Amino acid sequence: MKRIIYLLYVLLIGLGSTFLISCSEEEMDESLPLNPVLNPFKAVTAQDGNQIVYATISNENRTIHFEFAKLKAEQRKAVPVNLHISKRAKLISHNDTIVTLDLTKPCEITVNNLYKDITYTITASAPFRLELWRKNAAELNFVRHNNAALAFSGEYLVVHERTKFDYYKIADGTKAGTLSFEGIDWATLTRTVPLFMAGDDAGNIVATNFYRSVGIPVGGNNIIHMYWWEGVTAKPKLLFAYDVDLNDLPGDKDVGRRIYVKGNIKEHALLYMGVSNQNMFLRWEIKKGQVVSGQPEKVAYDPGYQMGMQPTVVPIEFGKESNYFISRYDAGAAKVAITYMDGKTNKPKYKSEHHIQDIYHQWLGGGYAFDYLDLGAEKYIFVIEQNNNYWMREIYNVTGVINNPSGTSTNPLDYVVAGTRVWNAWLDSPMDPVLGVNGNVTGDVVIKVSPDKKTAIVAFLCTNSGVVVWEINARE
Repeated sequence: MKRIIYLLYVLLIGLGSTFLISCSEEEMDESLPLNPVLNPFKAVTAQDGNQIVYATISNENRTIHFEFAKLKAEQRKAVPVNLHISKRAKLISHNDTIVTLDLTKPCEITVNNLYKDITYTITASAPFRLELWRKNAAELNFVRHNNAALAFSGEYLVVHERTKFDYYKIADGTKAGTLSFEGIDWATLTRTVPLFMAGDDAGNIVATNFYRSVGIPVGGNNIIHMYWWEGVTAKPKLLFAYDVDLNDLPGDKDVGRRIYVKGNIKEHALLYMGVSNQNMFLRWEIKKGQVVSGQPEKVAYDPGYQMGMQPTVVPIEFGKESNYFISRYDAGAAKVAITYMDGKTNKPKYKSEHHIQDIYHQWLGGGYAFDYLDLGAEKYIFVIEQNNNYWMREIYNVTGVINNPSGTSTNPLDYVVAGTRVWNAWLDSPMDPVLGVNGNVTGDVVIKVSPDKKTAIVAFLCTNSGVVVWEINARE
């Protein structure tokens, strides 16, 4: 009978340690890869019979984190952990590679790789995130370059496409229907498709055709039409028509590539639209389904760099003076970084580095697709890091950024949630070869938080690749 043991395998190279999770002693191969292998895993049973949801090892932060589906805090006082140490290393903190640890508090494992002692901190918790489902582009009937946005509405996740908005059950990803476009003749508008879509905090949905300052068709105009739906079974209504007036801004400018709504359109909401390639966003105030003014506020901001094509603006609370996060563009390229803006001065309260290069990781880029989650004591940013060919999903704990921006590290690796920015994890999320690369690195992240702020649903979309949905639970 095959003896199954679950191993935490330590391979030590060069300047540090690399861990390889394995499922069978017989499957081990001494010809180990030189690159770190660090992947979350599911449906693995620990020695005490409890299910491990994730076991993640960060060589960047020298941490190991276990998440148990059923293991209560009291039971974590004596957890058997199996360690298999490479022949090129020595376990010096314990006498045996099978150790019993008290995971109610952080523990430490130290190994020597002939160069120096390296200590990893081991922690454990109940699951912070669980993947509910994922569907690739083919399963969702994606059309090349056409899918760019998501919105939550009731028990459904709405998936944008330029010609239709399908919606799926949040619980299991079953397709439930398609939103009505009755009364909208996109073909009669100057820009004939909605490039983006968004939802408010109450499940209402908005979408508009777009504006570009270049290439206006003969006989066309600058008017955008914003429609809204009171849920997935409603017919669309015109929220406003706006004759875009941005002639005082130099260079190219687009409107309609990114939309964000805070509040409830049927009661009181603020709608944000970034202006592409400009340090400005437009903001409409909405009360009882009507805009207060047909002319938006034009809010100029100064992050210290020039905004690019995908200008994401995410306020942290409802109100015109709310602080907000924006996407990062340095030297004309999207970066994975946090820029936290003051809602009164419209200047940064905090800016992280856009990368900290290290032997143990690479950076794809991207990072403009994100959303903000407030779980009370803890606050997070959920980010898509992506390039033309791959994407991965990450979580950054920005509690310090909000509570103490001047005292928070500028190294983004210091507040990435362990196991969510993993070496080469992007390899499991390629583009659909039938649809080709994602040239504009487009995508979206949306969050639906429970009223008690104990749980949330996070959905990620990557153009030409697919959709992934997570359940998030407040930490114990």
